[in-house]
Amino acid sequence: MKSKTIFCWAYPEDIDQAYAFYCARYENITWEEFLQLGFFEVKKKLGSIPESEPLYKIIKSRSINVAKIKNKDERKYWQELKKINEIPQIYLPIEEIDQRLNEFIKKKKGL
Repeated sequence: MKSKTIFCWAYPEDIDQAYAFYCARYENITWEEFLQLGFFEVKKKLGSIPESEPLYKIIKSRSINVAKIKNKDERKYWQELKKINEIPQIYLPIEEIDQRLNEFIKKKKGL
């Protein structure tokens, strides 16, 4: 059974490579036209990325379970790629937002 790569990409970080892949593989469209494509259309087409495509390794590095890789050198390679291609965490947990707000309020009362 062939393993399937989970579709995992970060819009702001990967959009340029997704556009280049789309134009090379499907049709050469303008940047503006690409941005107007529907999410599901883009997702479907990007889901068929061949292993030779650089974007494939980026997506795979985000979803691969490195603990299951037995070869030490290969595991190290994918761990490095996973770290390099990690999707940035832009959301804060509610607890951290509350803490920051409380600290801000305390500082303002002291002024």
